[in-house]
Amino acid sequence: MAAAAHQADRPATGGQGCRAMTGGDRDGAPGDFRLTRRQLCALPGSAALLGLLGGCAFAARADAPPLPSDLFGGTTADPYLLALRAYIWGYPLVRAAQVRQNTTLPADPFRPRPPSAAGAAINRLGHAAELATPLMKQGVAPNNDTLYSLAWLDMREGPFVLEMPDFGDRYYTVQFGQADSSTEQALGQRTHGGQLPPVLIQGPDQQVALPAGMVGVRSRQRYMMIAERSLVRTPADLPAVHALQRAMRLRRWVDYAAGTDLPAPVSDQRPLLAPDTRCPAPLHFLEMLGNVLRDWRPDAGEARLISGLRPLGLAAGRGFRLEALSQAGRAAAARGLADAEAAVRAKTFTLGRNVNGWSVNYGGSVFGEDHLLRAAVAMDQIYVLPAEEALYPNARSDGGGQPLDGRNRYVLRFGAGDLPPVDAFWSITMYFARGLMVPNAAGIYSIGDRTGGLVRNADGGIDIMIQQEPPAAPRSVNWLPAPPEPFMVMMRLYRPRAPVRSGHWKPPAIQKIGGA
Repeated sequence: MAAAAHQADRPATGGQGCRAMTGGDRDGAPGDFRLTRRQLCALPGSAALLGLLGGCAFAARADAPPLPSDLFGGTTADPYLLALRAYIWGYPLVRAAQVRQNTTLPADPFRPRPPSAAGAAINRLGHAAELATPLMKQGVAPNNDTLYSLAWLDMREGPFVLEMPDFGDRYYTVQFGQADSSTEQALGQRTHGGQLPPVLIQGPDQQVALPAGMVGVRSRQRYMMIAERSLVRTPADLPAVHALQRAMRLRRWVDYAAGTDLPAPVSDQRPLLAPDTRCPAPLHFLEMLGNVLRDWRPDAGEARLISGLRPLGLAAGRGFRLEALSQAGRAAAARGLADAEAAVRAKTFTLGRNVNGWSVNYGGSVFGEDHLLRAAVAMDQIYVLPAEEALYPNARSDGGGQPLDGRNRYVLRFGAGDLPPVDAFWSITMYFARGLMVPNAAGIYSIGDRTGGLVRNADGGIDIMIQQEPPAAPRSVNWLPAPPEPFMVMMRLYRPRAPVRSGHWKPPAIQKIGGA
């Protein structure tokens, strides 16, 4: 979730004992992934970064190799090409499954969660009680604007009914995420005003007639994610949001229809990696993908693609068989997985159009047949909302193309009448380059339209000062604290108006105004 703090560890491809990499753990200039381990170690904060990486292969890779132009065309038995294909197509499936398992905790589903995390046992609704702060280490680019309510559903126990309270004029949205990391529906203030009708959620084979006055949602696979976001206007607003959370209800259809309020069963989940796996670490991704495919219901296009992966040992309904690969085939597949990971990671620097140094994915959660884009979004901003609900410009460089670094001072200047045109809210949040929030003595992690007392320029515009130390009063209110090292910022535009979605409105460039 681009706005959520519940992302799981990423599937890794290489490095003995490196089973998964933590989300948001990369540094470097936008559009340039040419970092060797020696260069990486020279970066400020690299010790913590390499600790996150745990010695994974990507940190030692020199660059991302070019992908074949017809990667998904035709048939092949080449394990290298098949591994490229499997990773780029399958990464979002594995990533989504990791998010599911890391938030539902199958081995200990009722373990208490941190107050800023919204995880819960599967088929149950969990709520975050606090906004994300730098103490939130579980994910990449958590937002500091909304409280989350989160549920993962095993549709074998469904259908389910979600009931929501009346939000009045408060912004809220309920995202229904598919198991491949795409999102086709987000319902809430934008679609139904303050009161969302009861939502009937059905699985692939469930055929309950939609009752009058309800809204229907369908999962294409066994698992579906529900992520609700409630706007918090000020810290004093938290109790009001907590009351709304307590009024939310998630029940099985049979209990809803019977008027009972029984908790849904906590169903078993298959581990992505068997505890006694014989699969070597560089091929762990294939085992994880294989376990996802054991529950997968491919559409026609996916069925052809998955069928073509049989020489790699992968099959829908059966999983991954290591013995299908010779020693040479295993080595070739490991190279393919590592190269595919590097290609996906390089793509995360250009998720969409480059606009004044900001990378903007105007397509939102619509990927079509662009498997590389879907994989990169899953790696960097999994479960983004549809573009009509939210857009997430992010910047790692200034207007001159130089990497953002807190040893410099910057200004983000909105001219009069050029503030983001949105129908809900906008914000800008500061992160370390690896995607974690930046601690600071002032406790300021984001700035936006709910920041009180922003000082305007003579022409009515607003300058946001991005630097380590607070600017002189009165512009100290306009301050977004930066760390003394490379950083990134993410702009969140909720319910963006047509000029934003069309690209007519553009985020202004971040301008360097002083050096170290």
